[in-house]
Amino acid sequence: MPARVQDPDHRLPTGVQAVDRAVDLPRRGWDALAGPGDLFLTCRWLDVAEATAGVPMRYLWTERDGQPVAALATALATASVPWMLGRPDAVLRGSAEAGLPGAAEFLTDLGDDPTSVLLPALLAGGRHIGNTRILYGPSATEHDLAPLVEAAESQAYGMGAAGLCFLYLGEAAESDRQLGALLAARGYESFVSGHYSVLRVPKDGYEGYLATLPRKRRVSVAAERRRVRAADVRTALEPLADADLVRFAALEAELLGKYGITWAPDQSLPVLRQTRDAFGDDAFAAVARADGDICGFALILRHGDHWYARQTGYDYAYQRRTGLPLYFELLYYRLVEEAAAAGVSVIHYGLGSTDTKRSRGCTATEQRCHVLRPGGRA
Repeated sequence: MPARVQDPDHRLPTGVQAVDRAVDLPRRGWDALAGPGDLFLTCRWLDVAEATAGVPMRYLWTERDGQPVAALATALATASVPWMLGRPDAVLRGSAEAGLPGAAEFLTDLGDDPTSVLLPALLAGGRHIGNTRILYGPSATEHDLAPLVEAAESQAYGMGAAGLCFLYLGEAAESDRQLGALLAARGYESFVSGHYSVLRVPKDGYEGYLATLPRKRRVSVAAERRRVRAADVRTALEPLADADLVRFAALEAELLGKYGITWAPDQSLPVLRQTRDAFGDDAFAAVARADGDICGFALILRHGDHWYARQTGYDYAYQRRTGLPLYFELLYYRLVEEAAAAGVSVIHYGLGSTDTKRSRGCTATEQRCHVLRPGGRA
């Protein structure tokens, strides 16, 4: 039996179950709650996150007739964690700088350094970027949401957190909208924290994809692909099990460095290895090679008939010499061809670079950060 959490000072609401390790979850029942858009809330990804995040994690759920009907993953974020897009202080600053609705006002209203006010914070909905939500089965009702939120709040205060937040809650499902309303009623404040992009894959593949783009974009895409072919760059989808993960880690560090993020290859390697081991054949990479050397990669994860673009990286010395559009070739054009052939209906591109993703056919949904500040519990 799973080792249930015992917390005498912050008791769980009646009917809420909790464990501290993903291995102790009722895994089949938990995963049955995860829809095609919830890969990062499935047990195999929770295993990866738990092994690499370096912070306490806890998992809450409610049951009916012995089966989970609603579930919530949580993680404690401190000022020492390096994943800035998983910290409410950094997300708030970035959203305010980007002019996202409500962020500047929220930042001003804090009246102090957001790090000192908001951290440590309990992240509700999982430690990932986009769609941090409560999993919700078909037999669940809105009355299953409140006990999980109450349990997470109790846990946050019991762990000494400054507050609780759902960093990236969308409105893709009715349960998400119900959760947003519940959080507002409990005293949570919110601001727009980003936009989550997906691409719906036409059944006729690349030709159908091209037809969805404006004429000028179709012409430029065709020109980009001709340039890649003329440069004798070879692209292929390859199993992650056979991949050169050391090279991938180095290329990802190059990409992050380009955007001012200090990141060492050794920080990427554990996630790549854990992902390879947890996902097996459902983890692969789109790889570009020039003269036999890897000059770009994109890590893709499969969940049902959805693909997720997880990590990417490029040899920027090669990019500067050639100016080739390897990012678009790997992550869009070649991937759409392969996705259609594999019966994939949606490719997830996640947060950031919304205009660029939209220019290549993606649609985006708004994500909101809901924050319960210290003393804000209803």
